[in-house]
Amino acid sequence: MTTRRTAVLLGAVLVGLAAWAFAPPGRSAPEADVRAEVMAADRAFYKAAAEKGLDGWMSFLADDAVRIAPLGTKAHVGTAAVRKLDAELFAGPAVKLVWEPTDGGAFADKRYGWTTGRAKMVARVDGGAEEVRWSGAYVTWWRKDAGGWRVILDTGAADPPKK
Repeated sequence: MTTRRTAVLLGAVLVGLAAWAFAPPGRSAPEADVRAEVMAADRAFYKAAAEKGLDGWMSFLADDAVRIAPLGTKAHVGTAAVRKLDAELFAGPAVKLVWEPTDGGAFADKRYGWTTGRAKMVARVDGGAEEVRWSGAYVTWWRKDAGGWRVILDTGAADPPKK
């Protein structure tokens, strides 16, 4: 083997070992990369909604997105229906939707992904204190297109009442 071929082969082996070593346990490197992309998309989705309200929220939804409200069972299909459903969530500065993804991944085609996490509705009350009005878990399904990851389904479930 020539020195150049040996160096190329050694480089390929080192890159492969690095990808294997730094991938999360139980996930291949490409799978870990897509997971990181989807988790980053969910965090960017939250940031856009926190900064721009309903318009930020809507900026991440695909045209054919489906939204099922946590306390309802009816599916709201398309951006016009979702905007109408969620307008109240972002109606005033005293109430805000807060969420954080806790897990995510992608389906085999790497074009569709999902995130799950915790969400809550927080209201500012007298004296500036905040009170949690609703908390629960959510799941968001994503589709990757030329513009990046877009929400295609979003829903959640409220925590059971405390006894």
